[in-house]
Amino acid sequence: MSLKVARNLSVNEKTMEYFMGKLKEHLALSVKNHYNMTSPELIRDIWLTLLQVFNVTDPLKDLKKRQNELALQIYPVARAKVLQDLDPFMSALRFSISGNALDIMTGPIKKSQEKMLAYLERVPVKTDHVNVLKKRIQDAENILYIGDNCGEIVFDKLFIEIIKEHYNSRITFMTRTLPVLNDATIQDALSIGMDTITTVINNGINEPLPGTILKKLSPDAYRIFMTSDLIIAKGGGNYDTLESEDLAKGKTTFLLQAKCRPYRIIHETPLKHLIVFNN
Repeated sequence: MSLKVARNLSVNEKTMEYFMGKLKEHLALSVKNHYNMTSPELIRDIWLTLLQVFNVTDPLKDLKKRQNELALQIYPVARAKVLQDLDPFMSALRFSISGNALDIMTGPIKKSQEKMLAYLERVPVKTDHVNVLKKRIQDAENILYIGDNCGEIVFDKLFIEIIKEHYNSRITFMTRTLPVLNDATIQDALSIGMDTITTVINNGINEPLPGTILKKLSPDAYRIFMTSDLIIAKGGGNYDTLESEDLAKGKTTFLLQAKCRPYRIIHETPLKHLIVFNN
């Protein structure tokens, strides 16, 4: 992924070779000495090197904007489909998780709007797991919703709208603080109007970390996490950093797509299926 980002920048071959050497150092370090390091922490270290070597602050800024614009074009039709569905909650949830397919880190987005909509609304998800989430939302007074990628957050907005229409929970949407990969910052969330439907905050983590490590949260973000009855965490980065946290157990639902073999094996689900994991 880091090489993909680097190739998006206008750099000479010598600088690219230097970066590749630094990249190999990070990978060797993680394998030999840091078995407890999560993948978002490794990505953070590589990302910091990328920013330093290429002298950039947000190398995917324009691509993230494009992801959000594409999702916003699809949004009105997606919302209409959700409202017409016999189970709007399930429909909006499916759009929210499968919206992760709008991920420039896994390859260019080549589908037309019609094909993308058809894909987003048909990806399988286990109904019994969704029913557990419904019960959790019904019982929750305060919900913290932790976002993931740009593009995807447009469908998170749709899902949150449906939750608010059917339940009485108060919802706070949390973003990353610093740009990393194509993850959404608070500026990205504001640009798609997330603040018009719910409260939006950043996590206060002042490093480019594509995940959520509790001890690194700002005091306000930590307080909101601890006082929330339910945490809805989107994407693999949040799963990797929160799944083993004792303070998250019993009140966290992870929503992600099985885009790689480890998730598929752990959750006994085929590739490209949607995962609703109630931890």
